[in-house]
Amino acid sequence: MPNTFTDNRDRWIALSEIDYLGHFVKAWLAFNAWYRNAYSETRDRQIINEFKWQPNPIRNKLCPLLINGSEDALQFRAEIGLLHHRLENYEIHSGKGDEKQRITLSNIYLKDNPPTAMNGSHWGYSFTVERKPNRQILVESKDRKGNIILTYTQPFFNPTDLESQPQFKFLSLNLKNYLRHLYQQVAPQLFGNLSNGGEVAIECAAYKFCCGRDSLFAGTVEALYLMRCTLFHGELVPSKEAVASYEPAYRLIRRFIQCVS
Repeated sequence: MPNTFTDNRDRWIALSEIDYLGHFVKAWLAFNAWYRNAYSETRDRQIINEFKWQPNPIRNKLCPLLINGSEDALQFRAEIGLLHHRLENYEIHSGKGDEKQRITLSNIYLKDNPPTAMNGSHWGYSFTVERKPNRQILVESKDRKGNIILTYTQPFFNPTDLESQPQFKFLSLNLKNYLRHLYQQVAPQLFGNLSNGGEVAIECAAYKFCCGRDSLFAGTVEALYLMRCTLFHGELVPSKEAVASYEPAYRLIRRFIQCVS
């Protein structure tokens, strides 16, 4: 005879599983409806870039929760901590081909970087790295006597190309690392490891983020947007771990909606 109790138990257990992917989609659509009405820009990417950094009802309400000790603030930060934990323990990627990237708060796009120049000295050697409006990158280094030991012009930002140059290979390891650091400062897009930085640590459950509240908010929003793109574009490989990653993502988007409800 079939075991009715066991069959019923298994069916109820299956029905009790929360579909966080579906909940995330519905929550994002509500958020999407809000920002489409709130912003004149029509492209999602441009709206998200502005939403991350400029004052708006959601950012204005949630950023203070990153630094105060209320119960709601602790829960909000716990959700960010859980998102970070899930993304670190299960790889989700966004994009394809050369643009494919892992979604992680340890290396997340924060904002565009306008054309800029960086100058510095290390062990008596001077360095200049400049990104011009036409995308060209100018790199120059002089030794302690003022002699030019490296000069190179690139058509666009390309770290691999720079490091392949004989003049770069001639530098010592310390000088190479210093030049790499300057070079990254002129990148067209600024990425950040939210765990690193000189700011006071923001505790999010078991994790500490030293990037400052503005970068933490922006980085979290960026991760959620990339997760949205991966899901909506059919790039997500469905699995138990993937669904678990969308649990805190769903709860964070729900918070966005509640701020403007």
